[in-house]
Amino acid sequence: MAVDAADEYTRNVEALARRFDVGCLVALLPRAHRAAALAELVDADPDFFFLGHDHPPTVTDSAVTDATPAVRRALARTVRNPQAQQRLADLDDAGIDARLADNPSLTYPVECRLRLRRPAVVAAGSGYRPEHHRAALTSRDPDLAAAALTDRRTYRWGDPIPPTVWADAWRTVRLAGGPGRVRQVLAALPPGADLDEATRRIAEACAQPDPEPFLTSAEDRLTGTGALLRRLRGIRAAPDAPRGRAILAEPYRVDWALVASAGLSRRLPRLAARLLAHHSDCPPDVARVLLTGRPAPRHLPAPGPAAPGPAVPAPRADGPPPSAYHRRPPVLGPLDAADPLAVLAATPIGKDGLDIHHVWSAIELGRITARQAVDHARPAYAVACHAGQASAFHAGAREPGGGRAALHTAALAHLAEHLAAHPPAPGLWREVDTLMRPFPGPLPALLAAAATRARTVPPAARFRPRPWLTPGPPGEA
Repeated sequence: MAVDAADEYTRNVEALARRFDVGCLVALLPRAHRAAALAELVDADPDFFFLGHDHPPTVTDSAVTDATPAVRRALARTVRNPQAQQRLADLDDAGIDARLADNPSLTYPVECRLRLRRPAVVAAGSGYRPEHHRAALTSRDPDLAAAALTDRRTYRWGDPIPPTVWADAWRTVRLAGGPGRVRQVLAALPPGADLDEATRRIAEACAQPDPEPFLTSAEDRLTGTGALLRRLRGIRAAPDAPRGRAILAEPYRVDWALVASAGLSRRLPRLAARLLAHHSDCPPDVARVLLTGRPAPRHLPAPGPAAPGPAVPAPRADGPPPSAYHRRPPVLGPLDAADPLAVLAATPIGKDGLDIHHVWSAIELGRITARQAVDHARPAYAVACHAGQASAFHAGAREPGGGRAALHTAALAHLAEHLAAHPPAPGLWREVDTLMRPFPGPLPALLAAAATRARTVPPAARFRPRPWLTPGPPGEA
């Protein structure tokens, strides 16, 4: 069992490395070729975008703008970039919305759009964020609150949403649409779902011939001042303070005159009274009553202006502040030889003390050209990942005249020339995906070997990784 777990971990790590390297290579392709490459790669590996982070921005942009619906759905499950999520949501596609609902990194504004458009799809998604659900329930938008009320998912490793939050959402719906709207939302709840205390009380109230007074009574019993004071009576000792602050963070509708009466009669424990007095909405006279147990004097001074916050530095007139990135000095390492190109061609990057920084240094110092590095450096995945990752696209601005920017530019030019001279055959990018990690040769040799395999290897014999993620709805790629 332990050996199987270790083998599974190794395979997963290798799959992540392969996806990253192939994604960096796709980032270097001309835009006209990226969509076709992504279609083949997602068909071969449905979890191609599952990395723990996004692929380079050019890959994400092509997947959203130019790719097939299958590629967009695969991207929607894992993309983290908020702008990409917004653009995918703008497509108003049911399949893409379902995959976005499965995305654990979905931003709150995009989730709100999906809730309003397809509440059942969001409620069935696997990417549940309890903080987003709670924010939607406490929203003042009645449509958003109603959609959130039909979502009955829970978070296994956290506390359930308190009944006060559910009651606040029901109140928002009632104030906007009356008891009729409340009954509509109750009818839309999934059958057999576990109901919270607030929803059960609302359902009982709606069963009455005239539900309005019963609804307001149910809401007051959960979110009124009396309910708050009853819960605060258990806040007595210092270990109870975090629980008291959590209670005060819930959406209670507080009548501060009643709170002052409770303070005058000393019905609250001292710790609970102190927490209430320091609540942001507590009036100064009520705070005085809670802290002293005596009425506040009429001449109680008004609260002064808030203390100034930390000074915000003024924006620089000459542009943004300098980057914290520090450029390393050039170091040739093993390439400090009479024939550095021969050493580069004979020594794989990552072996015998040769690393990518030595290659960049040799390019920067003029010992080899960037095009020679692309043609001779091996293995191919080392060149692809360092020339195509997101930071390489900014190397020209961060390291002007450096070897990293030159290698990136040379890789872009090489791939554009290669694809112009050798149009990719069907299956080429599947073979690139298969060969990327084990292939020992340089990038041009990898492309040639993949083209040969694409013409000779039958589709049934091609590598197809096992999907990791939960499959989508039936009938979707």
